Amino acid sequence: MMGKFLKRSGALLGIGLLAAGLYYGPDLYGLLRVSHEIDAVARENAQLAGPWPRATDSCLYCHDGPQGNAGTQLYARLAGQQEAYLRKQLKAFASGERNDPTMTPFALSLTDKEFEAMVTNFSRMKAQPNASFHADLGRVARGEALAKANNCASCHGQQLEGKGEYPRLAGQSYNYLVDQLTNFKTGKRRDAAGMMPAVVNALSPTDLEDLAQFLASR
Repeated sequence: MMGKFLKRSGALLGIGLLAAGLYYGPDLYGLLRVSHEIDAVARENAQLAGPWPRATDSCLYCHDGPQGNAGTQLYARLAGQQEAYLRKQLKAFASGERNDPTMTPFALSLTDKEFEAMVTNFSRMKAQPNASFHADLGRVARGEALAKANNCASCHGQQLEGKGEYPRLAGQSYNYLVDQLTNFKTGKRRDAAGMMPAVVNALSPTDLEDLAQFLASR
């Protein structure tokens, strides 16, 4: 009797599962597919940036925004920056060549593996247009003339996309650009090659703002 009951129960369960599969099949299949896609994205992300916890997670508040494209004009947009540039600047913060109350201790805290993961992670992110910046067209035109007159493309690339140790300027945060150009002019930020001070020393504060308008709007 018990055996017949179990067989009958098993058959009913099988029929019930079959009916549920037929009724909910498309939805269940969709959920499984989404789950597999999420797992694939997670594996790819882990291969790119390493397993959690990550040192790069510390960058979320200031730099990350939507994947390395800072949502505010105050902080540098790191997505798509050149590996050589990112590496050079992190080393500059760690050595004291560049000083910042947040970045200096952070750079000093990184292991060699975390350091390289940081560089790789941001260089592979896709740079997005600086959509939150609202440019003044008149100032953009003056800034473009200044960029051409000072041949910014010779170091930073024809599209100002960055080359080697020279950063991507196109679409960079406006306030960040003004601050850094001003820092080069005052000597707060150093340039061993002397190229940036030579450019900005001849420019007025208004010129620097116009140049930043053009670069941020690219």
